Amino acid sequence: MFNHIRMVVLATNAAGSPDLFLTSVEATSTQYQHGRHYDMALLRARDEGYSTPMIAFDQHDAAARMLRRAAAFIDGDAAGA
Repeated sequence: MFNHIRMVVLATNAAGSPDLFLTSVEATSTQYQHGRHYDMALLRARDEGYSTPMIAFDQHDAAARMLRRAAAFIDGDAAGA
């Protein structure tokens, strides 16, 4: 059985600027437990023209929670700070 996992990859885009690549992957529980879903997301980003440095995180990682706070911070919401 496969699990649908939402992923974000922080990477460098074709213009050389930092960017976020959003994707979803399908991974078995074993693949998820061994972190293969990160590899899948990084490969997809690379296939779409993104380059290193790259780091991937899923919807359950601490970085996903911080991304929500970062969006509020960038929008000027004091609660995001």
